[in-house]
Amino acid sequence: MASVLVAEDDQDHQRLIAGVIRRLGHDVTVADDGRAALVAAAHRRPDLVVADVDMPEMDGLQLCRALHRDPVFANVPIVLVTALSMTDERRLRESGATAVVHKPFTLQQLSSALTPFLDAVPAPESDHPPLLQAPAMEPVFVEALLQSADTGLTACDTTGRMIMLNSVVRGFFGGDSADVPLKEWPERFALRHHDGSPLHADDLPMTRALAGEVVEHAGLLANDRRGHPRWLTINARPVRDEDGEVVGAVAAIHDITVEYKSRLYQACTTEVLKALAESRSAAEAHQEVVRTVGGTLGWRYVRLWLVDPVTGRLRVEATYTGPNEQSLPVPASIARGQGLAGLCWQRGELVWVPDIHAEDAPILPEVVAGSRFRAAGAVPVRSGEHITGVLTFFSYDPQEPEPALAVLLTGVAGSVGAHLQQHRADDLEHHLAAATDEYIALVGHELRTPLTSIGAYIEMIAEAPELSPDLRGLAEVVDRNSRRLRSLIDQLLDLAALDGGHLSLLSGRVDLTELVETAVVAARGPAAERGITVETNLAPAVTVIGDLGRLRQVVDNLLDNAVKFSHGDSTVTVQLAGDDEAVVLRITDTGIGLPGENRPALFRRLYRGDNVRHSGIAGNGLGLALCRAVVEHHQGTITLSPEQPCGTAVTVRLPSTPG
Repeated sequence: MASVLVAEDDQDHQRLIAGVIRRLGHDVTVADDGRAALVAAAHRRPDLVVADVDMPEMDGLQLCRALHRDPVFANVPIVLVTALSMTDERRLRESGATAVVHKPFTLQQLSSALTPFLDAVPAPESDHPPLLQAPAMEPVFVEALLQSADTGLTACDTTGRMIMLNSVVRGFFGGDSADVPLKEWPERFALRHHDGSPLHADDLPMTRALAGEVVEHAGLLANDRRGHPRWLTINARPVRDEDGEVVGAVAAIHDITVEYKSRLYQACTTEVLKALAESRSAAEAHQEVVRTVGGTLGWRYVRLWLVDPVTGRLRVEATYTGPNEQSLPVPASIARGQGLAGLCWQRGELVWVPDIHAEDAPILPEVVAGSRFRAAGAVPVRSGEHITGVLTFFSYDPQEPEPALAVLLTGVAGSVGAHLQQHRADDLEHHLAAATDEYIALVGHELRTPLTSIGAYIEMIAEAPELSPDLRGLAEVVDRNSRRLRSLIDQLLDLAALDGGHLSLLSGRVDLTELVETAVVAARGPAAERGITVETNLAPAVTVIGDLGRLRQVVDNLLDNAVKFSHGDSTVTVQLAGDDEAVVLRITDTGIGLPGENRPALFRRLYRGDNVRHSGIAGNGLGLALCRAVVEHHQGTITLSPEQPCGTAVTVRLPSTPG
């Protein structure tokens, strides 16, 4: 039996991967991020590591490099799981990963990827000496161990009386917290769920443990002794006597504030990018940004100031006010160095104000007088080398200059500045197209993750022997449509990467004659089923320099279109010729033809002509757009023209490779 360490922050995928490994008969340890995985590996050396790439704190690539730097783990195989596009293949290889599994994956694909590494683990030898039994520890040692742990540890009896709190818990809740009965903790310490809703006494993990429940990863939000919100997770379990009766409960409290905020900041960044990509105007984008920042981070008041090019002063461009919150007084304009926004503009750097009521706080008097906020901050918005605005925020919670939040605010301000610069640039259309590509990649990544769960779990449902034939048919429909959606997402991301210039093509000598012959053989099967003949006229040994896989993709798409849009008992003709300057591939059919008025738009992504859209012929409008992108990356051209008396001719011209 192999020992496998799974590092995955998505709980659904974590259970899915762990379940597959256990079905294969092996032991699993799970970790929620890269740092936790390093700790788990130090406690028990794994035989295999399976890690998601996109994790907070330490991602899968960083974990891979950290393990390989340690001689103890240098030979441990690491399988990376990712929903990132193929554009990051180089980074995955450079990390030293042994193998990569791309989302969405099926159960069979995951099992096939892991089985070779699991089977390679040698069976344990039977003649190992027995482990030495540790002597029973004296109470003084137990107490020292509990107080030296950096995890909060606590225990109570059946009445809810706290009988043990280690130094971590006392330091967090105060030295007198041991005297507070368990049922009074929610009100005494203002305990909440992670979403901020009140936590009742019956929901406390230790109360649930006293009822016999084993509680794992229960979320809890509390303020520490300085008033800072801290996000905690708690594992609790009942303590039973020899007769199985519950005599108390114990709990371990983990502070996950750093991890929680990391996920929160990542979500904020994602939402800001979406707001900028989806907004139809600069004003709408700015309003969405302040709303997103305020709503995601829990700030009740956020302002965006922009420099007025006429007066040279800051003016409010957008404001977010939280629910049931009164607006703060706002001057018509602010000069450089005046108030919080003016000071940030003057310094050109992030400004923190832990207490806006302090005597030296750079807050306008009218704002201080009419505000119950506690802390504030400001970050400059840059457009190129110039500061074009300031983003300010106000919060009831203490805000300190933590590095992760500073990075987030700087990134948000940078995104706003870049958006401003894009709107002012002469090549606005080009920049908006690039933003659309990034947005497609972002949405595709977010869609691939749930699609993995949908596809894998529907497979598990379909395997259930008790499933009725009717339900099995429904499961097949879900599976078929999830595969179709996955194919569409893959093509969209592929096209976005090509159009955005983020994908490098392989370069090598390609025998185009052989490539076309192979593609034609594959196309003749579906064509013959409809009575369509595929004829060829190919010059021998026509070669080009390019990407073999991508060029095959072009030929397959064009042949598929020619067959798909042809009538039964017709002919598709494939011609290939070349000289010392150019290679010409021409594919003609006698099908439904081209609508003249829509012809220029046929190479746009997701576009389908009027004569096709209502014909019932399957398609998604991505094939020709993908062909255009690949051909242009090969410095070639692709054109469409009507074929007389009916049909279509597609002509691809590529630079030739003499000899």
